[in-house]
Amino acid sequence: MSSDPTAPWRRLLEVVDAAAEEYREEGRTVVTVEPADVTVVPADAGPFGLVAVVPDDEHAALTDLVAGREFPTTDVFRRIAGDLVLLGVAVESADGEAAALVPLYYERTREEEGELRKHDGVLYTRVRGLSGRDTVTFEHDDPAAFLPDERFDAD
Repeated sequence: MSSDPTAPWRRLLEVVDAAAEEYREEGRTVVTVEPADVTVVPADAGPFGLVAVVPDDEHAALTDLVAGREFPTTDVFRRIAGDLVLLGVAVESADGEAAALVPLYYERTREEEGELRKHDGVLYTRVRGLSGRDTVTFEHDDPAAFLPDERFDAD
């Protein structure tokens, strides 16, 4: 009997969808995206953090949502699934009227988790569409929320 390797990701998407529904029930405008790819960007290679590539229609909806708004509040749901860290990132607008939800992932390796652990300070989540280089950027003051309590290389 083999296990489904996509099951943890699908469960994360269910958690993100449930959170989005809660925001909608509170009367907020909500956009969720589903990345086709997520990349860790080291601090010395550009804005430090995670870049999610999403379908162009989702990127356009997110761009419209964030126009003219600040998103200072971040809530992160974190789950470890084997060699992956799965994240459900919810950012809320300062006016309390909007929220964006971005599921993310990275590997528990020196190249990915190790890079994220090297930097302290602001971490960025950048979301870009498949066809362009325009990005929507969210700033997170506390990168610890994106990291497992136990290091990937702990003995």
